[in-house]
Amino acid sequence: MARLAWLLKWIILLPLLVVAALLAVANDQTAIVHLNPFDSGDQVLSLELALYQVAFAAFALGAIAGALVMWNGQRKYRRQARRQRNEAARWQARATRAEEERQESAALLAGPAHR
Repeated sequence: MARLAWLLKWIILLPLLVVAALLAVANDQTAIVHLNPFDSGDQVLSLELALYQVAFAAFALGAIAGALVMWNGQRKYRRQARRQRNEAARWQARATRAEEERQESAALLAGPAHR
């Protein structure tokens, strides 16, 4: 099953990678990116990049922003899991102590002959 998933992933991904590479080769014109929104003539805060580099940077920034939003959105579930893990550990410790006390009580009740 894992091998089929791997094969399907590459059947879908490979054509997408080929199309992305072809678009990158076809769009190698330069684009000027102005990082100063108030003065577009500022040469210090402007970059001259190939168009595919601008598109890739926009995609990468969007992916990072999406990952941060998802991570922040799952905060309450991580907190809940941490609380449940701590509670389970407390109950496990309590059960272990109770078992030890039960064994000690049983040994005391059995008397010295059964020790």
